[in-house]
Amino acid sequence: MILDLILLILGLLLVYAWVVYPLAVGAKGFLPSGNVEENREKKARVCVLLAAYNEEGCIGARLMNLVETVPVGCQIYVGIDGATDGTAGIANGFAGRHEFIHVHEFKERRDKVAVLKDLLRAVPVAPITDDGRRITEGNVGAKDLLPSGEILVFTDANTVFLEGALEELLRHFDDEKVGGVCGRLILRSQGAREGEAEGCYWRWEAGLKKRESLLDSCLGANGAIYAIRRELFWSDIPDNTIVDDFVIGMKVREVGMTMVYEPAAVAEEELPVQKDEWGRRVRIGAGDYQALSLCSACLMPKFGRFAWMFWSHKVLRWFTPHILLLLLVVSSVLVLKGVGSVLAPVVMVGLGTIFACALVGAMTRGNRFWLFRFCQLCDHFLAMQAALFVGFIKFCRGGLKGTWERTGRGEREG
Repeated sequence: MILDLILLILGLLLVYAWVVYPLAVGAKGFLPSGNVEENREKKARVCVLLAAYNEEGCIGARLMNLVETVPVGCQIYVGIDGATDGTAGIANGFAGRHEFIHVHEFKERRDKVAVLKDLLRAVPVAPITDDGRRITEGNVGAKDLLPSGEILVFTDANTVFLEGALEELLRHFDDEKVGGVCGRLILRSQGAREGEAEGCYWRWEAGLKKRESLLDSCLGANGAIYAIRRELFWSDIPDNTIVDDFVIGMKVREVGMTMVYEPAAVAEEELPVQKDEWGRRVRIGAGDYQALSLCSACLMPKFGRFAWMFWSHKVLRWFTPHILLLLLVVSSVLVLKGVGSVLAPVVMVGLGTIFACALVGAMTRGNRFWLFRFCQLCDHFLAMQAALFVGFIKFCRGGLKGTWERTGRGEREG
């Protein structure tokens, strides 16, 4: 029957997206070497860009961390997005003590992307030498410079760079084919166990990023720690872009450069506070579908492996809630009609089991017994799908805004 065939196709799509694809990208012998040839003699001017809203609780620690970890000669640009607390005062205090910190205060609340674009306009362009390259550090000769000269590093106000993170990030730009590099974000525990499921999921995603980077290019970037060549910043990115880090990273690949994932470039953030997660997930969900419309060119066959990864890792994941709903509706129709379908009862039992496990997981958050931890993953999975679907509705309604609200974890859609 046609409905049975639909059930089979939908089920296979889910199995492919969540089981087969992760195994395929990590298949032994399928991945090339990830070694990087280094040339530490070459130099580039590095600028860190950071947009902050109401971050008085962490902006001081964030700037101190940058002072302690950025390379010599690096410039730090901070955009205060209409903050109503003491964020601007703290940032200006740092700027007064460190001449390489530049604070730009915007009195009215704006979109994050608008702040980043204005910060970039504030970064002076290095002068050009006779052979067309930019001078980046004092009287360094053009032969000693990185191709294109300038590197932009993006980060968030609630992020902490570990020692050596930026050096690991920047070393890849010795390769002229590399347009951007994404670091690894670790979510650290606040003491409670309720965010452990997301931490587990995040580690799994980091593993996929590493393998995809080796195969072709990283899918997007991570707003906590990534860098791109200045000339590759997409100047036409809409101000209301929500997942700007993903879009900016994808545009690097769209113009023919690669986005590398460097797990040794480590940044840390706190695990999310569970009560704040729903709104953040819905917002990011809406941003995912927005990003799909902005980055659809990368789905074309001419991008080869990268297009395959985009379809498999992102598009099918983003439409998982739709597939689950279709599975539920079609199998329910078959069961209620009493049609002799073999697949329908199996699907119903499978979905029922997942929902039951998720309910147990919601009631046992923080319990580390292995069976409860599996149930907590089911709870996290279904919560993600529900938020994605609500985000899809929000995207379809239009009127998305790029502004963000401070949460217990700090907004990190970027």
